[in-house]
Amino acid sequence: MSKTNPNRKSITKRIVIGAAIALVLVFVVFLFITTNFLGTNMIVTETVGRATAYDVVKTNAVVVRDEVYVKKDAAGVMVYDVTDGDKVTANGVIATVYRNEDDVVAMQRIEAIDERIAYLESLNTAAKSTNIGLDTINSRLNDSLVALIKEVNASDFDDIDSVEDELMSAVFRKQIVTGEQGKFDDKIAALKAERSELEASAGSPAGTVKSTDSGYFVSKIDGYENCVDVQNLDSFYYSDYKALEPAQVDAGAYVGKVIRGVNWYLMCPVTQDEEVNISHNSDSVFIRLPYAVAEDIPARVMSVNTLKDEDKAIVVLRCNYMSDALSKIRRENAEIVVNSYEGLKISKSAIHDAELTRTVEDEDGKEHTESKVVQGVYVEYGNELRFKQIVIDYSGDDYVICDESPDSGALFKGSTVLMYDKVVVEGGDLYDGKLIR
Repeated sequence: MSKTNPNRKSITKRIVIGAAIALVLVFVVFLFITTNFLGTNMIVTETVGRATAYDVVKTNAVVVRDEVYVKKDAAGVMVYDVTDGDKVTANGVIATVYRNEDDVVAMQRIEAIDERIAYLESLNTAAKSTNIGLDTINSRLNDSLVALIKEVNASDFDDIDSVEDELMSAVFRKQIVTGEQGKFDDKIAALKAERSELEASAGSPAGTVKSTDSGYFVSKIDGYENCVDVQNLDSFYYSDYKALEPAQVDAGAYVGKVIRGVNWYLMCPVTQDEEVNISHNSDSVFIRLPYAVAEDIPARVMSVNTLKDEDKAIVVLRCNYMSDALSKIRRENAEIVVNSYEGLKISKSAIHDAELTRTVEDEDGKEHTESKVVQGVYVEYGNELRFKQIVIDYSGDDYVICDESPDSGALFKGSTVLMYDKVVVEGGDLYDGKLIR
């Protein structure tokens, strides 16, 4: 039976302990090196880019216009000659009234035939032209095909009919020039014959509905048309806003209404702080109506109506931009864009306080140092970090907008952050001059 040598056990134990100590020392050295010399593995950066931020006041606006009802004078089936948001003139025709549905169908078919005849006659005219070469026609055909593909890919079908007509026109023109397609005289003659038959069978319109005023036509009636006098908007207060209710209107007695003039107004309730923010800025603002239109609408602040015993004020905004969608709105969630700030966007996680020291001369020419704690960011500069002071123009929830070119007096020392700088957003033990490679 063999016995273990006590000296050998002691040596083995010492080797194990020595190896463990060596591993600990290696790990400590590794941490020291990575922390002080290989910092890029321990920090996260983001690239500085340019952005725009806004001071926005959110409100629920009521739209006020100078509106008059248009009466439906004739009995029968009515067909509008204008669409919502179209301009109309005083005594201009808004709608045509027919005796029955059959007359309406016949007149609509006649209009479609007239459009088709005009289209085919334009192709006949193109066939007679000798100064349009095949290369030009091919180019138009390719352009029309590309335009149609773009419309389909973008799911933009508002103008798809006109784009299709352009493509078919280009196809027919090429067929005519190459002799594959004759003229359209026979088709035009057949359409004219059909038109004559429809004219003979269809009755004459029973009457028309005309506008008494010039302005913008809207078919929708909601009862708010005469609830607020546009001549006294500066006397409209928050209590009036809360009490505003639509009137009972017999919508069947009218074909719609006309918005007189080019101006319309938004009555916007705001808090006292929001009122001060709006009053202290330019009277030119932008309105956002996210559920009605996509674009920002320019507006002017007409008045800010306040009463001492009310906790909110009414800001009156004037607009003169009109569209189909805007002609129908009444109560809308709105955003008043008071100010805009364009500059360099930086995450708040990148901002740190640091004490800077500089040397200055006094009036006697003697140099002395002065220090100041400023806000800034740590930027990758070669193989080290540099601290750069920032001048904040706007502060959001998780980012700021910084002045890209601040005045010299705004910086305590050195230069500010630049476009495309890589700023540190995550990392510990940051300081100016730290080696990162």
